[in-house]
Amino acid sequence: MLRLDLAHRPTTEVVVIMLTWLICIVITVSVVGIVVQKSVYPQMDLSKAGDAIFQMISTIIGALVGFISGRAYGRREEKDATIEKLPKK
Repeated sequence: MLRLDLAHRPTTEVVVIMLTWLICIVITVSVVGIVVQKSVYPQMDLSKAGDAIFQMISTIIGALVGFISGRAYGRREEKDATIEKLPKK
């Protein structure tokens, strides 16, 4: 069983995890809705719905990549600041 230990994670990670799950649920429900709609009404044009889902996914991936790179940059700055505080030999 998958068990997330959220008690020992930073708040930003918890927010990203919750946001990611929410987005996954919304995209899954949207895709299932499109599939059902296409099977019930095969003549209906659903290309705009597919484009909307693709744009949602692209935006989310961009946001997550930006978040991850921002965290990596912050950690690098913390590491550099720690190294500068060490006594010189």
